[in-house]
Amino acid sequence: MVISTLLNYRLYTNNMAQTLERLSSQEQVKRDKSYYDENIGKVTSVDQFLGDYKLYSYAMKAYGLEDQISAKGMIRKVLQSDLTDSSSYANKLADQRYRDFASAFSFGSSKAPTAQSSAQTERLTEAYAERVDTSAPIAAKATSYYSDHIGALSTSADPIGDFVADRGLLNVGLRAAGFTDPSAISSDYAKSILNGSVQNGDAAWATFRTLFSQLPDGSTRRIFLGQGEKETSDVIYRYNLATGNATSPQAKQAEVDYLNYFFTSPFNPTRTVSSFTSDERLMKFALTAMGSDIVYSASAAASYLQDPSSIPSTVSNVEKARFQALHDTLGVQSNGVLSPPSDGLDKLISGYSDNYKTAFNKSVNFDTTEFRALLADVRSVSDLMATSGALQGKAEETSNGDRNRPMLNYVLKAVGIDPNTVSFTKIRAVLTSDPTDPNSYVSKLKDERYTQLAAAFNFDENGKLRPERLIQSTSDQTRTGTLYAATFGKDLNEAAKAQIKADTKTYLAAVGSAVSLNDLLGDKKAIQYALTAYGVKNKDLSKDELRKILTSDLADPKSYANTQTDKAIAKFAAAFNFETDGSVRATDTGGQQGADRLATDKLYLLQTLEEQAGETSEGTRLALYFLRKAPALTSAYGILADKALYQVVRTALGLPDGMVAMDTDKQAAMIQRKLDVKDFTDEKKLDKFVSRFAGMYDVANQDSSSNPVVQLFGGGSGSGILGIF
Repeated sequence: MVISTLLNYRLYTNNMAQTLERLSSQEQVKRDKSYYDENIGKVTSVDQFLGDYKLYSYAMKAYGLEDQISAKGMIRKVLQSDLTDSSSYANKLADQRYRDFASAFSFGSSKAPTAQSSAQTERLTEAYAERVDTSAPIAAKATSYYSDHIGALSTSADPIGDFVADRGLLNVGLRAAGFTDPSAISSDYAKSILNGSVQNGDAAWATFRTLFSQLPDGSTRRIFLGQGEKETSDVIYRYNLATGNATSPQAKQAEVDYLNYFFTSPFNPTRTVSSFTSDERLMKFALTAMGSDIVYSASAAASYLQDPSSIPSTVSNVEKARFQALHDTLGVQSNGVLSPPSDGLDKLISGYSDNYKTAFNKSVNFDTTEFRALLADVRSVSDLMATSGALQGKAEETSNGDRNRPMLNYVLKAVGIDPNTVSFTKIRAVLTSDPTDPNSYVSKLKDERYTQLAAAFNFDENGKLRPERLIQSTSDQTRTGTLYAATFGKDLNEAAKAQIKADTKTYLAAVGSAVSLNDLLGDKKAIQYALTAYGVKNKDLSKDELRKILTSDLADPKSYANTQTDKAIAKFAAAFNFETDGSVRATDTGGQQGADRLATDKLYLLQTLEEQAGETSEGTRLALYFLRKAPALTSAYGILADKALYQVVRTALGLPDGMVAMDTDKQAAMIQRKLDVKDFTDEKKLDKFVSRFAGMYDVANQDSSSNPVVQLFGGGSGSGILGIF
């Protein structure tokens, strides 16, 4: 007895999960899957993959490319394609199957692990620049308060008591002395240091006592808070160095005041070349005013001012001209005394006002350039924490901290951690901890700064390099973006294109910087973008529901994501790299890992199911094929591009076979009048359409045993399966 196509179709689909479970238990299928799962992660090159027929044929069958197994040269080009490049080989092929195949593997972008990916480096260097920019206005407010109020203490009956009672003044003083967290120091203890009742040999306390125990004439006969212009300016300068306040108008004015003090104060009677060039602060001001590069010119400029003939030939003529201009502006006399012309100081101040922000930005950029250069040699946590490197040359611009760990200091500043407040043991523990694991050391610290530090580098628990952990692989990011754009339809206007571009840019930034599942769940825009891209019907899922979905074991048909009626939910879950405990799956350097491997296994099962169904009923094979592929259709042209899909539609709608000879646009128009491809995303409507096909197929093919429909699956670019599940 011949079973009808409709009945056969129902036998397979009434409980598809159970059907696939039975299929996966078949010995041959089980062996094929086991071999693939155990070995695909060990593959490190395209040639190794193509050379293992069992792996290669399994994957080709899964993606509907079984008829192209012999075309290894072509497949090699597909696998090596960069899908982010629109001109790459796979992207130029009309058949979507090849792009799906390439995106399932990592050969196109496979690289050895590095301490940081380019994206991680960009985020860190941007954070460094932002940290400097945002700290300046905060520090400027503090120094303005200090300069406005410190003078009043000179007439106070209890200057020390009034000083420590005013936290606005005290905090600036403590920070200038080298304390990174003034709030942790009590006013009473600071008072006891200043009045001498408590002795503390710590270097920062010694600096603090010196800053606030000198009289305006520089003497230290007794503890006294009297501060003149120079003392006030010195505190503000130290504070600016410690906090990064170098671009504000207040910081500029402090430097101008310091220059004026040197040349006009009666407390500084000696104004010589040697006293000027030995003062780092004055030299920095002068070189900035003249437009010279501070990093390389300080010693050369000092030599030139003292002896113009001492400049080596390696110094450019441009720099020599600047040094000569500085020489004339300062009014250097033959006896070494400085006697600036009437407009000399005005020229210096004007030049500094024009250049100080640029000079500071050059300093920041120099730090970043040196960091990038040193990063190339980092192969372990120990390398990152090494006490050598080109950044040591910038140590003079830091008022405190371990100057011999240039890379680490740069990194810590970028994430907002002061080197003086944390032990190297703690830093190492953080860098070797997994920030995506809720039970890891860094996660338990519950400090965003340390989470950012751990996420900025790719070190394993032993401090060695490992692949970057991404909540979504770059291939899945590309795929998600493509799917999102497709939801806008075709023939987009400029406004729609701009919207897609802006949304995608925001999404990629979010998933690129997200460290954990909580980061993703906390970003509503990113979640909505992904849910839209994968066609999830309910976009109002709660955080708890999303957590269950994203931590589902997709290899388990009974997992939360796999048991949802909306099959798009499993596709959404597969697009991310979360483990069942919420941590981010480690991406190995093998050919395929994680969700891509699970998707390939699922595709292989479905292809095998359709093949086995076709052994007894080609109509059932067509029905199962359409059931899987139709939800991905976006227009009638997708039907025309696939011979098997077109056969199902013509049969179900009773359209004449002769219509294939018509103009393509007319064929598409005829189909569009009969159906709406969007209906195929509705399971009930899709099932109803496939059931109609099954009935019509049996009517049209009474002798199914001799039906040539199998030829539809024998070759051609449109014969394979499109989609993930």
